[in-house]
Amino acid sequence: MFKPTHHLLTISLAVVLSGPLMKAQQADPPKVIIDTDFNTMFDDGQVAVMAAQLYSQGAIDLLGFTIASGNQWRDQEVSDCLKAMERLGIEDRVKVYVGSQYPLLHNYQSFLYEEFLYGQPIDYVGAFAGPQPTPSQIVPPPDGLAKHTKPAEKDAVDFMIEAIHCHPHEVTILEIAPPTNLAIAIRKDPTIVPLIKQVITMAGQMYVAGNAYLDTAEFNWWFDPEATQIVLRAGVPHYIIPLDCTNTLPLTKEIYLQIVQHQPQTIVTKLYQQAYAPFFGSGPPPYVPYIFDTTAFAFLVDPTLATDVRDLWVDVNTTFDPYYGQSVVHTFDSYPSIGLLQPSKVIFHLDNARFNAFYVDLLTRPVPVRFDR
Repeated sequence: MFKPTHHLLTISLAVVLSGPLMKAQQADPPKVIIDTDFNTMFDDGQVAVMAAQLYSQGAIDLLGFTIASGNQWRDQEVSDCLKAMERLGIEDRVKVYVGSQYPLLHNYQSFLYEEFLYGQPIDYVGAFAGPQPTPSQIVPPPDGLAKHTKPAEKDAVDFMIEAIHCHPHEVTILEIAPPTNLAIAIRKDPTIVPLIKQVITMAGQMYVAGNAYLDTAEFNWWFDPEATQIVLRAGVPHYIIPLDCTNTLPLTKEIYLQIVQHQPQTIVTKLYQQAYAPFFGSGPPPYVPYIFDTTAFAFLVDPTLATDVRDLWVDVNTTFDPYYGQSVVHTFDSYPSIGLLQPSKVIFHLDNARFNAFYVDLLTRPVPVRFDR
């Protein structure tokens, strides 16, 4: 989610997250698909940088990026992600798979109807801030469009299904977008459900206010609640990092300066500075920026970063009302196990100091990435 305001996968990495990451290479690194509503250098773009760095070390096996509308419309996100592959130097190794243009039930006109019913939005609406762009309206990243990299021929849903069948019980879905692609994959081929190792997501809000339309729901789930409900009710191990956790991780000026003043500068640190300069300039910031999707990636790499994990039954409201997309939470004591909902492990707090060290280290490494293999 890009909003510049607000059994575990155990990876035996030779790393120390309280300091700079050391070299880490595995004979059989964990396999990851990153399902993303991509942007150049806010949270989804940062996840790409961090994943590319660990992929180049052999610490993870990055199977591909699958794209769904969310922060932006899909075609803009695809364009930005293709450029990121070239910027990071992984375009010949990692493909970009084109996924869902729309949520399962809604489009831009649906959102305008929601505005008509319930008033003006007071927070983040992502792609719904405007109509879907035409090909000529795609905006290049600051360092230009991809020069030679094209999307994969296989679409995102079929790629997910194929990868999960090829690597049963091995593939983690890092879900940092509205989960439309994964929901369609589950509906198209339900046999993948018991074969998915786990889904790790930054999404939802358990006991705090949301950050999407009307402030009642978190953006990733609000954008496609029906898809979210399909995924949450699938029999897959779920790990959720909600706003309850990310609200404790403000992007401070100290962290910002550690990244943008790092020497030597890279294209990543320069783009990061351009993205966040409005928050740390001479004038008052428009609001406090928080750190979002990179928390889910950090937890994937090192689950011991989580210091407060709770077992909850989590669902989402799909009624088209002012609470559309809001998380519905039950404790294990209060919810009967009737086979409808699936248990989730919800992370309410991370070790912030260790996370920040991890975050700064990976965002300031040399770019393009350097492969050890």
